[in-house]
Amino acid sequence: MDFIKELQSFKTIVEEGTFTKAAAKLNYAQSTVTNHIKKLEEELEVALFLEGKSNVLTLEGELLKQEVPEMIAHWERVKDQLINASHMVEYSLRMGILQPYDILVLPALLHDFAQRYPKIKFEIVVGSTLELTSALKENRIDFALCSLPHEDQFSYEELFQEELCCITSISNPLIINELTDLAGIHLYRSGNGCPARRKIESYLDNCVSSIHWESVSNISTIPYLVEQTGYCSLIPRSIIDQTYAQVKILSIPIPDTRIPIGLLSKQPLMLSPSITKNFVVELKMRLLSLL
Repeated sequence: MDFIKELQSFKTIVEEGTFTKAAAKLNYAQSTVTNHIKKLEEELEVALFLEGKSNVLTLEGELLKQEVPEMIAHWERVKDQLINASHMVEYSLRMGILQPYDILVLPALLHDFAQRYPKIKFEIVVGSTLELTSALKENRIDFALCSLPHEDQFSYEELFQEELCCITSISNPLIINELTDLAGIHLYRSGNGCPARRKIESYLDNCVSSIHWESVSNISTIPYLVEQTGYCSLIPRSIIDQTYAQVKILSIPIPDTRIPIGLLSKQPLMLSPSITKNFVVELKMRLLSLL
């Protein structure tokens, strides 16, 4: 509903202090936030901000400031009551997720939500950041847990940073003390799916001659290939922690080896339906408990 979006814009302006900051928080153009306030003032037939001072509330604006949190909260409660009024309500939750977080958090989380919402339908896409970004563009999913893509047209909330580690086989280890030791070495990588990891790999290409890159579509397979072949790989720590392969982490001087992991969506997830927002809150709690 437009009226709720207008109230949300007003509330965010009050919280952030300016129209510009509110627009950035909501991932809107500033003109959108301005239009929301203009429409809200027309509907209420009052001025909410002093003329010429977009960060100073009128008396009416101060009154609305006191009431708007409860108005929005009331609307959210009404939506929840409508959704939960009957188990006949059907709902599709469509999301994308990186490995290994699909295994680490999804099974128990999907079970819990299926118990609370018996008619819920899950549509889960597991893939790389670029694959999940494409799925979001094509409207096959509504949000994704992934790294930060190159595009800036999406809303992105970083949750934590993932450490990228260099691994080798325990039984047939490579000896790498400095970057030049990587010359002529075979390194596995999981395609072109992560822009942040690709930046690190490009750095290595610029610093070291003749690295042999070997592409593997499934990143969880790489530790087992490293174990058997004696090659090495740059791989997220979460993958290493979940593998049974006999590998060890090498300490090599690569700057900035942390990649962001967060929630990607077309619009801020705070504007999503209540079930999706509840799912996202629970997802974040379970992810952060792993750190």
